[in-house]
Amino acid sequence: MRSTLTDLPVELLQQIHLLALNPFLPLTSTYIHSILHHPSPSYVATYLLALYSDYGPNEILVRALRHPVCTIEVAKDIQRIWDRRRGYIPPIQSTHDDDKRRRHRHRTRSISLPLPVSQPTAPELTCRELPRRLFRPSSSSPSSPVHPLIHYLFDQYSPSPNSHKGYPLCRAAFTSNYDLASYLLHKGADPAMKDCLAVEIAISNKDIKMVRLLVERDPTDCLSTAHASNEGASGVVKGENKMSKKVKKVKLGDRIEIGTNMVETAMKKGSKEIVNYFVYEKKVMPPLQSIMKLSKSEPIKVVKLSKRKNR
Repeated sequence: MRSTLTDLPVELLQQIHLLALNPFLPLTSTYIHSILHHPSPSYVATYLLALYSDYGPNEILVRALRHPVCTIEVAKDIQRIWDRRRGYIPPIQSTHDDDKRRRHRHRTRSISLPLPVSQPTAPELTCRELPRRLFRPSSSSPSSPVHPLIHYLFDQYSPSPNSHKGYPLCRAAFTSNYDLASYLLHKGADPAMKDCLAVEIAISNKDIKMVRLLVERDPTDCLSTAHASNEGASGVVKGENKMSKKVKKVKLGDRIEIGTNMVETAMKKGSKEIVNYFVYEKKVMPPLQSIMKLSKSEPIKVVKLSKRKNR
């Protein structure tokens, strides 16, 4: 009697899938698709590790995160499995009771032997860029304007906020996602990437709020930077009053330099708010040629005043 893949148990089918590393295997039958369509995070992490292990620790997560199945749980399992394979034991966070027991053992024992420290056999995983899919409307989280996986990646790996030549900030400007743009700018995103493309997109959308957000610096960013520099120079500052004395008020400069081409773009798009913002607040005048074109296309109407009748 001939046996097919559908006759095999689930565990054996998953092992075949891991050995084959063929993404088209679940499409061979509805039975195999139902088994491999909603796998556990641990299985997905094992599959992605087997798929990209040859690329090295600097590329495993970068390539794995491009798949929609790579969620926060899958990313954590990838990290856990990789650490176990390379022989790294993460430090255990001790509680208050554990500290008490440790001090009690130290008092009762005359000699305390140090715990053995394992030496990892491979470097740790890194993630230097953000996946594009996290900034597309189909993958955005409905409950939060910033995808939870973006928070996790910045907390754990500190990827570049200017990934893909500033694509994340451009997407935030295109979709008018102010929270995402503010978060990326706080993490170090540069709106000057690709000739200030994010600002040009905001101007084309006539989004004065986004333009201001991209141009002007956030005072909290400057405050945190100044506070960090003071702590590094004179140690940790205790108390709010001392911190306020240490931190000096710094005049904030703009993130980018407003060019005449931006004023010209705003004039072409017909956004009076952005034009007034550039001209009156940022003191950037449009080119004379653009003013002449505008005056020709929209001639000034002269209204003659009638003479007052003599009483």
